[in-house]
Amino acid sequence: MRKMIFCAALTLGLVACGDDPCEKYVDVLCECEDSETCEDAKTTYEGADSDLQDECSSSLDEEKEAADARCDAGDSGGEG
Repeated sequence: MRKMIFCAALTLGLVACGDDPCEKYVDVLCECEDSETCEDAKTTYEGADSDLQDECSSSLDEEKEAADARCDAGDSGGEG
């Protein structure tokens, strides 16, 4: 029983620690972007420290809106 509780606690701890807002930020940055821009973002935010993670977290919503605009502009450009 103790082993099961320990494993559950360890699993929950790993999930909580693995939530990196910079990973989400890079995913958003890479939407509708060329591969070079995406690779630059991955390099910049890979292994981000806590300060950079805070920056990613605070900028995530704003970047989502910008990504939506980029994607919409790219979609409408091919329809004309």
